[in-house]
Amino acid sequence: MQRTVATAVWQGETLSSAWVNHRISKAIVSRAKATNSAIALEDLTGIRERVNQQPRSKTERRRANSWAFYQLRQFLEYKARVAGVSLVLVPPAYTSQTCHRCLHIHPDPAQSYRSGKSFKCGHCGWEGDADLNGANVIALLGAVVNQPRGPGLFCSLVEQNRLRATESPLRTA
Repeated sequence: MQRTVATAVWQGETLSSAWVNHRISKAIVSRAKATNSAIALEDLTGIRERVNQQPRSKTERRRANSWAFYQLRQFLEYKARVAGVSLVLVPPAYTSQTCHRCLHIHPDPAQSYRSGKSFKCGHCGWEGDADLNGANVIALLGAVVNQPRGPGLFCSLVEQNRLRATESPLRTA
């Protein structure tokens, strides 16, 4: 059976991404187990459909569609289960628009504190990399869900059905 060059390249890329995802998932689970931590991931179900609705260049579409994030999630799920590490899936709603320092979301639903790769909170003044801010929000939500005595935070609907995380009035120290 003869393989074409394109098939050989595709299979090489597939094996390479599987190897990379294996190494990444192994390192994440090992660190979580060593530090007695949980793993929080943004639930990216349907991300390809959402990303492809936006106008993007051919290169950007190819990069987004060739990323094996579902495979990474599968690797993390089974390795975490075997290692006894909790894995929390965080809904993606507002994770990139919420300030990780003060948990504030822009009051105008048509606007955001995020501008490209930068994030500047108009409430507390924190500014920095937008991806770092989003990752910190996901980590906070994962940590909140994983607390044994309850999260201490709850989401309330405010201003035109937008979620806002605040301290729970039911939490006792």
